[in-house]
Amino acid sequence: MKAADGSRRPLWLNQRTLTSHIFFGPYVLFPILAALTWLGGILALLLLWVVAGKPRYQSDEASVVFISDVGATHQTLFIVICACVAGFYILSLFAERWLRHVDRLPTDLRKREVIFDWLAIIFCIIGSAGLVLLSAFNAFDHSTIHWTMTLVFIVGVALSAIFQSAEVWSLHKDHPDRKSLRRNSILKLTVVVVAVACAIAFGATYGVCGGNSTATSSHSAETCNRVTSAAAALEWTVAFIVVFYFLTIAADLWPAGKSSPRYMRRLAKWQARHENVNHLENDFTGRGAFDVYPERANWQAREQEMRREMIDRNTGAAYIGNGNNSNGGIGTHPSSIDDNRYSMGSQTPMMRQV
Repeated sequence: MKAADGSRRPLWLNQRTLTSHIFFGPYVLFPILAALTWLGGILALLLLWVVAGKPRYQSDEASVVFISDVGATHQTLFIVICACVAGFYILSLFAERWLRHVDRLPTDLRKREVIFDWLAIIFCIIGSAGLVLLSAFNAFDHSTIHWTMTLVFIVGVALSAIFQSAEVWSLHKDHPDRKSLRRNSILKLTVVVVAVACAIAFGATYGVCGGNSTATSSHSAETCNRVTSAAAALEWTVAFIVVFYFLTIAADLWPAGKSSPRYMRRLAKWQARHENVNHLENDFTGRGAFDVYPERANWQAREQEMRREMIDRNTGAAYIGNGNNSNGGIGTHPSSIDDNRYSMGSQTPMMRQV
């Protein structure tokens, strides 16, 4: 991205880089930290097991052990990992709710979208509680509680992700110009479907021999070892898939960096210093153009125009203003939108510094 005088936009103003989001949209760091913490934790547990010689911690364990067994052996590390991930996960969803409320992200225009969002938060909290508790009650000493909390974690996160997908898909219908909403909802739902399928397969294989490698009345020890090892492998697979789910939340929060008042102010000042023509680059897409600004140094006017464009895009006003109507779009239901959302004055409390 270059200005008219050939100057390249600095990294801290380039919304295609993480550097800019660290300065102006730090909320995206919550799911990224959740993903990195979870990935690092799972890899650490796997490495500890491999370095130790792939031991069977108990006599009835299969060749491939469960994450829960490694976590029980290194419980302090396991608790720290799960507690940090739960915290970042909850903060991610609350950040998304707040950013939609203040029009920093495409706004919920219907009650069902708000309901979906709050249901996602509720099940996120339930799933996070299950994650913390399953680490606190290890699989060796509290097997029943541990696996019950594991089920709570899986179901809670799955339902939370499903409601997130429903909300984002509904938002796509109200903001048809925001193609990322449809893409994110499909991606999120795909990750959830794959994870749930693996979780069901895990439950089925785990139940064949009760998670043990010893012989049963209907299965030999060799069969139980093979089936239970497959169950353990599926558990590890589900754990790694969760990383991609956290990254879909990061994708939802990514546009918030572009709508930061501080970002728009800094960008307007930078453009005023480096651009000597009236046709300016649109900071939201990087491909459009601003209206004509006759005064090069009038960065305040540019900032206000950026804010108005951001509000119009996130509330759907720009789509209605262009006369675009489609079945299921907001142009079909103008009465469902609060007219006050389109007035610049009504947005003043929402333009808080972050």
